[in-house]
Amino acid sequence: MLVKGLKGLFGFLTIMPLGMESIEAVSKYFFLCPVVALAIGLVAGAVGFVSNIFLPDLISGFLVLASIQLLTGFHHLDGLLDLSDAAMARGDTKRRLEVMHDMYTGAAAVASGVIVLALTGLAFGQFSGLDILKAAVVAEVVAKESMVLTAYLGKKPTYKGMGYYVVESMEKKHLEVICSLLLCAVVGFLLVGVYFVFVLAAMAVAVAVLTSYANNTLESVTGDVMGATNEINRMIALIMIIAVMV
Repeated sequence: MLVKGLKGLFGFLTIMPLGMESIEAVSKYFFLCPVVALAIGLVAGAVGFVSNIFLPDLISGFLVLASIQLLTGFHHLDGLLDLSDAAMARGDTKRRLEVMHDMYTGAAAVASGVIVLALTGLAFGQFSGLDILKAAVVAEVVAKESMVLTAYLGKKPTYKGMGYYVVESMEKKHLEVICSLLLCAVVGFLLVGVYFVFVLAAMAVAVAVLTSYANNTLESVTGDVMGATNEINRMIALIMIIAVMV
């Protein structure tokens, strides 16, 4: 079941042609998202490391970002755009959820997408050589761990989408969440050192703010909320690494 769950996670979180498992199987092992993040970060970081031999740091940084988005099929970025439009919408919870799920992309979505992508690409561009590989791995592991924590702390949606099953599966999984967080911490401290504590602190604050907003304003943590949390925390992790190390 563990292998099946990991296969399902890789199939859901990336474009790897592994086939899709049931939503229940994917949700049950959602706490292993950092394992998938390791693979994504290594591949994208390797692209940055190799390209940096021939290209300037900034271009290599944006190639890392492009690789991550391609590997994940822009799946989480879509969540950021949808949540941004919902956050700017006027009305009650029902109205905001309607905006989140419609097919249109508003000004708030475009603006937030450009800002987050630009800052993330520029942040990756501050690293060179082996450091860009380390940054890619750490940032992606933090991004995926933030989704695990958001699902664990979030309220279950009333409708049965992916967010419903993930949040439901994370209820009372205290040990699994601790193990997931420990994996994230081990990777971070090995690659970044003691300064990773600042990255963890920043992630905790961002997760608390985003989850609180979703629980209070949307009355649930949806798949889009988790996707937005992923994109935002990748950016925050990189900025914090630069702030304390570079």
